[in-house]
Amino acid sequence: MAATDRVTTDVVPTSRITADTWDEIWTLTREFYEIEREYAEKELRRRASIALFRMNGALLGMASLDAWPATFRGRPIAVISTSHVLIRENWRGRNLVQRLGLRSFLATRLRYPSRPIYWFFDTFSYKSYLLLPRNFVDYWPRHDRPTPEPQAALIAQLAAAAYGPAWRPERGIVVRSGQKRLRASAAPVPDAADIGEDVAFFARANPGHAEGDMLVCLCPLTLRNWLSLVTRALLRRRRRQAH
Repeated sequence: MAATDRVTTDVVPTSRITADTWDEIWTLTREFYEIEREYAEKELRRRASIALFRMNGALLGMASLDAWPATFRGRPIAVISTSHVLIRENWRGRNLVQRLGLRSFLATRLRYPSRPIYWFFDTFSYKSYLLLPRNFVDYWPRHDRPTPEPQAALIAQLAAAAYGPAWRPERGIVVRSGQKRLRASAAPVPDAADIGEDVAFFARANPGHAEGDMLVCLCPLTLRNWLSLVTRALLRRRRRQAH
């Protein structure tokens, strides 16, 4: 890769995104989602900012971001929420989302220096879910043990506020809106018998993912989890350089 062929990440307030950039975002979005442009932009405009991954000006991926203070059982916390995370296939495995996560965490830590910070998101793609087991030690839900009561209660509190009646606490999912789902070619769960425990868990936990149901996830952004992420990111980088 040439020195100029570097992926850049710009985090732009949603209110400052230009018409041309909205066109780029729509082109990327329709590669992955079955969705109307008006609905997609309406949902994105509700977010505080959008991260844009580019190389030589071309849009390779994106993610929408929010962060806010909250209180859980009398304890102040902070929450980072992501959605609409899209990375074109050739640019996956380069730790783009992980680096964005660290950047977002540091910005949130400056705003809330003493609060525990949690990453909160929903997904109808097993590939997004795999960001958790492939990077972190502590996260929920997961295949190898049930979600502890305090974490389940925090998920329920955040999800009820974010999704209202679409949240199904007994299932841990947000039911489909009917206006957004992955294209069949975007991230189909493999049919192979050995698909791995994490993918199999995602398919069991969210059987309606193909129709737009979303599994709600939570990850505490602790030192233990950041050390795990950095270690695994370095290993991926070394493997990629070896090839």
